[in-house]
Amino acid sequence: MSAPQRRHKTQTVDPVAVFIARAEAKALLFASGEIDLIEAVDALQAAAVASGLVADIGQDQVQEIMAAAFHQVRR
Repeated sequence: MSAPQRRHKTQTVDPVAVFIARAEAKALLFASGEIDLIEAVDALQAAAVASGLVADIGQDQVQEIMAAAFHQVRR
């Protein structure tokens, strides 16, 4: 006998919220010395371009998100 199939609701994830979380995680890795600043920012920029976030919200907004995340760990 097979288990009943579960139907999962499809949840929409806000791409900006995901990028903010990703930027905060990279900032923490930078702050702890796990990665350098260039590596962190380059990875975030590549992810923003690949995911279409730059096209959706613009480069300036992407940079503001990254700056805010790194500013918090430098306090």
